[in-house]
Amino acid sequence: MKPRLIALVDLDDSLFQTLRKCPPDVATHDLSVMAVDRQGNPLSFATPRQKNWIDWLQESTVMVPVTARSFDALSRVNLTFEYAVAAHGGIILRGGMLPCQGWHDRMTAAAAFSKTDLDRLAHLLHEAAQACGEDINVRTISEGSLPLYLVAKHVDPAHEAALHALAHDFRSDVPSDWTFHINGNNVAFLPPSLGKHHAVAALLPELRSVYPDLPVLGLGDSLTDAPFLALCDFIAMPGRSQLAGHALHGLLPT
Repeated sequence: MKPRLIALVDLDDSLFQTLRKCPPDVATHDLSVMAVDRQGNPLSFATPRQKNWIDWLQESTVMVPVTARSFDALSRVNLTFEYAVAAHGGIILRGGMLPCQGWHDRMTAAAAFSKTDLDRLAHLLHEAAQACGEDINVRTISEGSLPLYLVAKHVDPAHEAALHALAHDFRSDVPSDWTFHINGNNVAFLPPSLGKHHAVAALLPELRSVYPDLPVLGLGDSLTDAPFLALCDFIAMPGRSQLAGHALHGLLPT
């Protein structure tokens, strides 16, 4: 089928989610596995409605994943694509899973500039996580030898409120031009050079050149998706998402 749209789509919690986040009224045997872990075990699932949406996107659009997933995690997603943005914009892929060397060089230079702050914040965040008495994992997310950003998650997602409290207490140590991101059991701190919107802005001219008459649809669930969505002609978001909650706040009857 001839594509009718360019679709820039966030993946996790936009097209599919973990089993814990799946609607309770959908039977497990009706879910479709959309991603696996490093051991090949099912990790992310789509409901029948989501799967129909995904199938339509794959058949009718130039579908471009725009994801926080790493290169490795994206390779374990059950989707086909020609272009992608991964690692919060740290990677641009062409030809399926082929990294763009020019973008890699740009990110390498930016990472060298932010390395001192990244190392300092990683140390402080580790100390804060240990001091709070909660079981919180803190990691510096890298692609190969390229350090990109910090992420913290509570081992028990039911205690994500403790993670949020830690993040807010830690925020004063973070430079004002960094992105501070909370969505569920996920807290991330991104240097100013990193962001999905930076990579999308670099990739969009090529996409518009190859497909000059196709409108661009953006899909995302998180507040950090908003900057890349603003670059699109049209936007969409899951009805029960962080982004929809903010966009519709005060507009719906209580």
